[in-house]
Amino acid sequence: MDCVIKQTNGTTAVAVATPAGLVTGEQLAKIAELVKQGAGLAKFTTGQRIVILTGADQVQAVRDGLAEVGLSIGPGGKTIRNVKGCAGSLCRYSAQDGLQDALALDKIFAGRSMPAALKIAVSGCPRNCMESQSNDIGFVGTPSGYKVYVGGRGGRKQVLGQLIREGVKPEDLPALVEEIIAKYLSATKGKERISHVVEKQGVEIFK
Repeated sequence: MDCVIKQTNGTTAVAVATPAGLVTGEQLAKIAELVKQGAGLAKFTTGQRIVILTGADQVQAVRDGLAEVGLSIGPGGKTIRNVKGCAGSLCRYSAQDGLQDALALDKIFAGRSMPAALKIAVSGCPRNCMESQSNDIGFVGTPSGYKVYVGGRGGRKQVLGQLIREGVKPEDLPALVEEIIAKYLSATKGKERISHVVEKQGVEIFK
């Protein structure tokens, strides 16, 4: 499901898929052009995406314009959202390349249908800039690999994810995410997020 949401002021918010918050100069220029053609405003989200405020009748034009520079409308609703990632090896504190690892995961998982929203974040070091423990699946880099957390969420009733694995190598992240999703799908009762499954059934089912 595309993230296109009507706003209280009559505009329509279109979230651009910008995995790990990364865009090129050409893409940013096109986004600026589409913003000017719309309501004249854009909003950066906590999910590292750019929301273009436009008219409902302009959504297709935005979609087409984004496609010209290799972009698309990001997933929303009951899907796996675009993966959040830190600056990775560009940062002097990085223990793992959180940027490239986030981009790799996004290519595999973003947009996949789920019983509820599922958010993934990758932090390349213990500074945890992506607040990985506030996501359904979170990774925090260490010199020996990633620590893996499940069951976090933000919102009105915030919950920190719980540690299920340590020392996971970057190349093993996709298989581990698949494993966590499979366990989640077999355990969930309807529209629950991973945090609700952990609350009701315990984190042990993910270990």
